[in-house]
Amino acid sequence: MWNDIKGPVIADTVYESGQLVAKDVAFTLPSLEFLTTDVQAMGNMTVPLVGLLENMELSITKIGIDKGLGQLNKLKPLDLEFRWVQDVVKSDGTVKPEGCKAFVRAIPLSTPELEVELGNATEAETTYTVTRQQIYCNGEEYLCVDRLSGVLRVAGTDYYTDISSLL
Repeated sequence: MWNDIKGPVIADTVYESGQLVAKDVAFTLPSLEFLTTDVQAMGNMTVPLVGLLENMELSITKIGIDKGLGQLNKLKPLDLEFRWVQDVVKSDGTVKPEGCKAFVRAIPLSTPELEVELGNATEAETTYTVTRQQIYCNGEEYLCVDRLSGVLRVAGTDYYTDISSLL
């Protein structure tokens, strides 16, 4: 069985409310970290409480101060779209680009500090609390979490349906 080999990211962009605000930035999409509890099973065993998540935090690092940086630091909830292209090695040895997208609803936690130094680029990192995140790769949904609407879907399985059906 062959699994395509995912290569490096070769380009990325960021949009805020449909408007391009950044290119070639570094960003870190949040992971899902579940709250846990200890149960008794031959001593203590820690298990996740599926449906209860720790804070989801996004970070974006952008080079330079411009209008795009201002758009990313509005003091209100933001609708962000991340697009990136990665090289993929297929089973026949060919390399093809593959597109990925992430749609994120985020609330800025702070505005970035700006270190200005002669001869160096200014780098600004902003962090956000994420209320919604949906990731697609090659047109297929990988993940969808909407904390305010009770959606927790990973690889096509909705893990919150059983909980919400009992409420």
